[in-house]
Order: sequence, then structure tokens, then C-alpha cells
Amino acid sequence: MLLLFFAAVNLFIVSRLCQLFQQADAAAVVYAQGEVPEKVLTQLVRENKSNSMFSEAALWKQEGKASVSAKGTGRAQTVSVYRMAGQQSAVFGKGLWAGRYFMSGESSVCLIDRETIRTLFGSEDVLGMKVRWKDTQLEIVGILEGGQPLCMIPGKDGDAYDGIAVRKVKGTVSSGNAFGVLEATTGAVGQQRIDGQLYYMTACIFYFLFLVILLLTEGVRLRRNRVIVAMCVLLAAEVLILGINFASPGSDYLPSYWSDFEFFVQLFKEKRLQVQELLHHQEFAPWQTMAGAWQQAIAAEMIMGMLGGYLSSR
Repeated sequence: MLLLFFAAVNLFIVSRLCQLFQQADAAAVVYAQGEVPEKVLTQLVRENKSNSMFSEAALWKQEGKASVSAKGTGRAQTVSVYRMAGQQSAVFGKGLWAGRYFMSGESSVCLIDRETIRTLFGSEDVLGMKVRWKDTQLEIVGILEGGQPLCMIPGKDGDAYDGIAVRKVKGTVSSGNAFGVLEATTGAVGQQRIDGQLYYMTACIFYFLFLVILLLTEGVRLRRNRVIVAMCVLLAAEVLILGINFASPGSDYLPSYWSDFEFFVQLFKEKRLQVQELLHHQEFAPWQTMAGAWQQAIAAEMIMGMLGGYLSSR
């Protein structure tokens, strides 16, 4: 029974790592309200043609909470309204349950989360229907995954935005370089950084480190059999190398020399701050999913380590 539970925990961890991997290419910087001018997106697209660092980019602006209503049912729901310019998939990724994202030049359209759609219409077959926000009729063109009440509308010419999100061409592209480009383009240092690679990499490293420790522990327990000890050590080394390759920490986590203690201290402080900021401020559903999957993976890995240690001691 314990072995089956151990296997189930490992399958759960792998599922969470796969979920985090889907967000590994995401990077975002949050600024003070209205600090990012619209021209930043144009400039970023122009500069990206030469270095090809990002595949998608989007700006967002918080409009605050407001009521949206469905004329046919008379129902209303309070949601967080955001204006967005660029490619919305830079923020939401594959989190579009139905429909499509905005097209360039569109207005009077919206994306609404799935739970709000159910509340307003009692059905999910609502593409093409309209909701009222303030004095504006908005056509629903897409339905977002997640239970956070959201209404996304297209940005207007001359808007100033609160944040910028991108998808890196590869998840292994240095997040430090990505943030450097974003902050240089906006001309300001962000108040919060969202780094998808951080959460995937740390969860992945912890998982493989626990496996290595369990293999070495088993080797110590069976130390009288030198062949088994050698096999455990060799397998542990292979698992460690495999884990590093899967995690792809990249240059952000590699110092010039491994004895650079200050580098690791500063790195730990920066990444801990990023994690704390995300756990306390999760603006969009994909950020909530990423934080939740990371916490679940780390907790399950600790359970796996304790359970593995118990099984090895029997």
C-alpha cells in the first residue's frame, strides 16, 4: 500500500511539473499604475526583430472592479476589468477555454472568465452574445479558464498601462536578460517580476534532488553489498545530471566560480522576494495556477522524501 502511495505521489509531482513547464517561457513586469506608455509595445516588437528573444508580448491596464450584466437574463456580476494591448496569449497562454483572443483594431469586444459566464447566462454557449459594462455593449469573443472574475477589453490609442508580459522564444532564455530588455524598453525598474522559469526550475531541481538523496540513502543502507552501492551511486549521478538538464537553470543561476558565496546569497534573496510577491499578488489566473502548482509540487516532494526515507528504513 505504501509503495502504491509513493508511486501516486510521484505521478502527482510529475503532473505539476508538466503544468509548470507550460509557464516556463512566461515573464512579466508590473509597474505603478499608468507607468507604461503604449509606444513601449511598438518599440519592443521592433527591437525583437533583431534579437528574437520574445514570441509574444502584451500590455495591460487595470480599470478596477465594475459590474457587468447580461441583458437577456438580467443577471449581473462584479469583475475586475482590464484593458489589454498586444497578444493576450502572452499573459493567458493556453488558458483560453473557448473562442479567440482580440484581433488588431477591434473594439467593443471582451474576454470573460468561465465562472462569470455561467453566473450571467447559466450556459457556456455564449460566444457572440453581449454584456453591458458601464454604458457600453461588449460582444463576447472568448472565454477564459479560471475562476477569477475577469473582463478583458481592448486597449485604446494613447492608453498608459500598468504592466508588460512576454513569452520567451525558449523557456531556457535567460530571465535576467528578458527582464533587462523589458525594463530598458520601459525606462523604469518594475515593482514586481513574474518569472515562470523560476517556478519550474526550482520544483524540478527539488524533485530530482530528493530522488538522488533516496538513492544514496538506499546505497548506505545496503553498504555491505558493494555492487548495489556502486549501482546506487551511479544511478544517483545519472538522475542528478538528468534533473539539471530537465530544469535548465541557465546562466541566471550559474556564477563565474562556484565558491562565489555572495552570488548565491544575493540570488536566494532575489528569488525568495519574487516568490513572496507572487504568492501575495496574483493578478491573473495563469499566475494563480503557477503559484498553486509550485506550492503543491514542493509539498508533494517533501511528502515523497519523508515516505521514501521511511520505506528505506524498513
